[in-house]
Amino acid sequence: MEKILKHYFENIDQVSVNPISSGWINSTYEVEYEGKKNILQKINTHVFPQPEVISNNIDIISRHLKAKNYQNSVIEIVKDLQGNLLAKEDGEIWRMTSFIPNSICFEKVESAEQAYEAAKTISEFHSYLLDVNVDEIHPSIVGFLDYHKRVNDFKNALKNASTERLEETKEEVAYILDNLYQVEKYLEIDFPKRVVHADAKISNFLFNNDNHSQAIAVIDWDTIMPGNILCDFGDMIRTYANLKAEDDPNGENGFSADYYLAVKKGFQEHLKNVLTPVELDNMDFVAYIVIYIQAVRFLADYLENDIYYSISYPKQNLNRTINQINLLKALTKFHEENSVRKI
Repeated sequence: MEKILKHYFENIDQVSVNPISSGWINSTYEVEYEGKKNILQKINTHVFPQPEVISNNIDIISRHLKAKNYQNSVIEIVKDLQGNLLAKEDGEIWRMTSFIPNSICFEKVESAEQAYEAAKTISEFHSYLLDVNVDEIHPSIVGFLDYHKRVNDFKNALKNASTERLEETKEEVAYILDNLYQVEKYLEIDFPKRVVHADAKISNFLFNNDNHSQAIAVIDWDTIMPGNILCDFGDMIRTYANLKAEDDPNGENGFSADYYLAVKKGFQEHLKNVLTPVELDNMDFVAYIVIYIQAVRFLADYLENDIYYSISYPKQNLNRTINQINLLKALTKFHEENSVRKI
């Protein structure tokens, strides 16, 4: 740690360092020097093999938001003493970003009001980025939003799966194959290319620590990339409207219509008058597709003997698949009963 601190501070004896437990990918620390706090992260280059792309994306977005007087807190990269966006030491890559004070984050959505607030906040975030030159933003993870690739990966997993796992997953495989046409339909739609956060879970929003109700920042910009802006809406529906733990296979009472509607209302708050008709008309459909693709990914990983997602027990990825399919079925039923655009 001393070596990396020397990249950022003249006198490291006056620096205090405290590890932060939140976050699954990067190792994160809170550092304080002369009364000022920042966030220091060791970047997981297995997940993010192109950290320079991430830092450039963050720098572009940060400067753009500040130039437009964006009112919420903005993540800013703190350059090292040599003026670099990244610091390299002993084969590891580190990054320092600004600290956002008086804030708190949540691991699970606690109310429809909170779901609305988060969706409204990312709606405003996106509204300020509509005029960013998207060609300057590059994928932080190549193929992350490539749904054609996700489907092909699943088909390959299906071909190479063991007889035992194919037998275990007959119902889930049947559901995925029966609804594969939905992805084909999605891929035929010409959505505008915009900046996408690509990980809009509730823990990536900071709320005011005094009242816990006002969102003050969208954080974790590592996954920012070009793509379909509705993927953020879909990801919020997938993680907010699902009342069950992600590996809970029990399908009863797992979907919150209130949270769904709250997210949809919030997401439209700053975007309704600027999104194209094709985007507005396909919000519900894209939410279905995002959840479907996650089910595809979990199932493919199970068929490949759990090589990507970490598991804590043998059938966890299968249970995750079932959970996502249950959510898809509940969502479809909700649309049918409420005359929303039929999926």
